Amino acid sequence: MPNEVIQQKTQSEQLTQVIATKLARAVFAGFEAMFAEFLNITLGAQSRFEQCQWQQVQQMMKLRLQVYEGQVSKVSNAVKIIAYSEVDDPALWLLAKQIYGEMVQNHENQPIAHTFFNSTFGAIWDSRKIRNVHLFVLKARYRLGPRPFDSLVSRISLKDGFDEAVSSLIKRHVFRVGYANFDDDVVLLQRTLIAGAKHQCPQVYQLLTLNDGYIEYANSLFFRNKACYIIGRCIAKNGDNMPFAIALLNTERGLEIDAVMMGADQLSLLFGFARTYFMVDTDQPARYIDYLSVLMPHKQRFELFNAIGFIKHAKTEFYRYKVDTTRSSPSDDKYVIAPGTPGMVMLVFTTPCSDYVYKVIKDRFNAPKTATKKQVMAKYDYVKQADRVGRLVDTHEFRYLAFDLSRFSDELLQTMQQQIGDSLVISGNAIILRHVYVERKMTPLNLYIKQCDERKLEQVMNDYGKAIKELAGANIFPGDMLMKNFGVTRWGRVVFYDYDEICPLTDCNFRELPQTDDALDELNSDSYFDIADNDIFPSQFNVFFSANEAAFAFFNHHHHDIFTATMWQDIQRAINNGQLFDVYPYKQSWRFSQMRKSQP
Repeated sequence: MPNEVIQQKTQSEQLTQVIATKLARAVFAGFEAMFAEFLNITLGAQSRFEQCQWQQVQQMMKLRLQVYEGQVSKVSNAVKIIAYSEVDDPALWLLAKQIYGEMVQNHENQPIAHTFFNSTFGAIWDSRKIRNVHLFVLKARYRLGPRPFDSLVSRISLKDGFDEAVSSLIKRHVFRVGYANFDDDVVLLQRTLIAGAKHQCPQVYQLLTLNDGYIEYANSLFFRNKACYIIGRCIAKNGDNMPFAIALLNTERGLEIDAVMMGADQLSLLFGFARTYFMVDTDQPARYIDYLSVLMPHKQRFELFNAIGFIKHAKTEFYRYKVDTTRSSPSDDKYVIAPGTPGMVMLVFTTPCSDYVYKVIKDRFNAPKTATKKQVMAKYDYVKQADRVGRLVDTHEFRYLAFDLSRFSDELLQTMQQQIGDSLVISGNAIILRHVYVERKMTPLNLYIKQCDERKLEQVMNDYGKAIKELAGANIFPGDMLMKNFGVTRWGRVVFYDYDEICPLTDCNFRELPQTDDALDELNSDSYFDIADNDIFPSQFNVFFSANEAAFAFFNHHHHDIFTATMWQDIQRAINNGQLFDVYPYKQSWRFSQMRKSQP
């Protein structure tokens, strides 16, 4: 080969190396900027809690959700300038990925840094075929194993007694606001923790009463809505432990301990998929997930990343979970249409063994639906930004998500091609969906009431009404309140999951049906009065129960006010006056105020 050609090739390789290095540095700078902005918003959580700035809490949560995408957009623009004519070169991106991987190899939050690179690459390549070789996703070296979390926690010995340790636990967390009744709250907390240990962890209880062990707690507080949480566990000397979460409220009287949740199951409710995200003051979020995984071993990592606000990396972790569970599940665990009444807007499928459903917007909507795909997507984005108050299931939005073709029957494939053909690509042994939402699987409410006894029917109808009211208090109107659009979690909690008609409550005009002296008016197919697009008539909500009289009887007994315009108008008035309604992620019976009422 002539020397001139060799020299030219060498210069070309050198230039590629220079561009790839700049590209990697730009992505890394964007990641650091994203993390700094995310952390700066989070650092203000305690001050907002202390000052009772509840409207600011809501605004900052929405602002923080925009940080990641904003930085990805900025970096994408910078990369296009840096690489310009080479920006579409796969080899350049492969080299940039290698350089970036070396840059973040020992980074404290390497997993999140990897995801940021993936997001930038995806934003630039968009609809073009993206190969896993260009992403930090499936290879074992991209998955960090559990790491020590000693630097994130502190421990209090029980040598001076359990009561003294609990008191010290609360005192170690300092605020600008004092406690309204510190001694009484701490005494009740001590009793409740001991009772919880006795009921849930007898071995822990025995050793705690002997003052043999310690209390461990996370150094960072967890803030969400109007509450602050101390997270930790009681650990006996033999290693047995009981996780806990202590809820603090800032009231007109001062700080109060409102409740304590104990055991992994109760903590799972606090970190549930229908709640908004925590603000946690830490620059080590990936390591905090290692700690939370110990407290809640049945929670998947993507659920915990999601819970503390790192929703993009949660998607990366979910994709790994999806691939792993597909590989390990039986070959006859095929995809099927999800149980429940088929929707007019979405095609929903799942597998019998899966805990999740996949929802794809149909190419065309059945009457009377008139929305567009773009409008439906806007509704789902609205929910992502909203305070879900434990009543709206969270969604993960994916583009170009691949599935194993062999797990789809010919019948299901035919249905998908008919209903979502525009979003469907078959490539080799894979089905690729151009756009899909992933949600937690639940039992549709209309199916649940057919298989439950009378006691559970009353409980779930009562919770159905509570769900509607709590959503209203969060300025959310479900639109279509048919029971088929609500699901029941494994805890028996009612959650809404059909968002194509959802809207702010304050956009609605709630009215009573006008009275008429002519009975023929009510039989006329045309309305005998004017109706605007946003007019809502609560007295007609009883049609949602037309198929089940027993369910309606229980619902009407507990929530008859839902059928009146007055209730909705009162909530609207409160919202317009700046009121944020209190919603607790734990049972009323767990609240200390309720415990005191029941004491002799």
